[in-house]
Amino acid sequence: MKSLTGKTALVTGGARGIGAAVVLRLAREGARVAFAYRAAQDQADRLVEDIAAEGGVAVGIRADVSSRSGVAELFDAVDARFGPAPNLDILVNNAGVGSDGQDASLRSGSEELFDYMMAVNAKGPYLVTQAALPRLRDHGRVVNIGSISGKVAQPFAAGYAMTKRALQSLTFSTAAELAKRGITCNLIAPGAVATDFIAKLRERPGFDEGNARATPMGRMGQPDDIAGAVLMLCREEARWVTGNVIEAAGGLTV
Repeated sequence: MKSLTGKTALVTGGARGIGAAVVLRLAREGARVAFAYRAAQDQADRLVEDIAAEGGVAVGIRADVSSRSGVAELFDAVDARFGPAPNLDILVNNAGVGSDGQDASLRSGSEELFDYMMAVNAKGPYLVTQAALPRLRDHGRVVNIGSISGKVAQPFAAGYAMTKRALQSLTFSTAAELAKRGITCNLIAPGAVATDFIAKLRERPGFDEGNARATPMGRMGQPDDIAGAVLMLCREEARWVTGNVIEAAGGLTV
């Protein structure tokens, strides 16, 4: 039997990149998966079709997780799909935004960009987790997707790095809140992953090659590398692992 048969999961930011890889991996392991997306309608539809073609179950839900009203709409759709609470076994907070080529440096990053990144990357997971608490079954899993930016100094992206450090703090608080219910909460901190999230960085000559040279394992990360780490935490064998920041970066910060 597949390791997640009978489980239900919600993944935010699930239509493309790391999120899509997580949705696909969870569905292939037998979970019924709802995923939230903000604008990637075509990618969301294609992902649902691909999973259905493999015999899995997935549903895409357009939602803005940076506001309480958007989160309420998301969970209304989850409840309609999965039934009354408790109705979730797995929550993956993956939705996130970067600077998308704007100046995000400590020296001159704008207030508007900072507020936007904080709303999606920090407030969003807070609101989603808060709404998920009564919907999570005992012995469930919460996995937050952070970044090694939350650990290392990045004056060129100080605001973004702050949001990922805040997500680490939320991870610790969530782990403590849910421990007595047997629910774990951990954070996966990727390094550079080859997705369109860092498309602007990858346009710089030599970026990919330089990142590979700096990484002990000798290559950039792929979305499925992160999805595999998420699956590891969602399996029964990880029931005693909680409150941790787990780097999935090929040894980049060693």
